[in-house]
Amino acid sequence: MDNVIRALACMAAACFFGMILRQPKSTLIYTAVIGLVGYVIFILMQGTLLAFFVSGLVVGILCELAARRAKKATTLFLISSIIPTVPGLGLYRSMMALSENNLELSLQIGVETLAGIGAIALALTIATAIFGCIRPLRLQRSRH
Repeated sequence: MDNVIRALACMAAACFFGMILRQPKSTLIYTAVIGLVGYVIFILMQGTLLAFFVSGLVVGILCELAARRAKKATTLFLISSIIPTVPGLGLYRSMMALSENNLELSLQIGVETLAGIGAIALALTIATAIFGCIRPLRLQRSRH
C-alpha cells in the first residue's frame, strides 16, 4: 500500500511540476504517466545505479514518443517526467552529513548520488541520440 501511495505522489509531483513550468494542459497526463512509469521501474529495480540508468532510458524514450505524438518539444515532457527519479534525498543527506562534520559519510553519499545523476544524464542522452538517428533514416528513405 505504501508503494501505491508513493507512486501516486510521484505521478502528482510530475504533473504539478509541469504546471509550475506552465506546460500545456493537454500534455500533463503524458508527463504524469511517464513520471509514474519511471518511478515504478526505479523501485522495481531496488534503487541501484542500474535502476537510475534504466529508469532514465525508459523515461527518455517515452518522452520522445510522447513528443512526437503530441507534436511538442521533447524537453517539455522530459523535465517534469524525470523529477520523481532524481536523487534529491541523496543530495540532502550528503549535505546534512557535511553539516554534521561527518566528511566520510558525506563523501560516500555524495559520490553515490552523483553517480545516479550521471546515470540518468547518460540514459537521457542515449535516448535522445537513438531518436536523433531514427529521424534522418526516415527522411532518406522518403526521398528515394
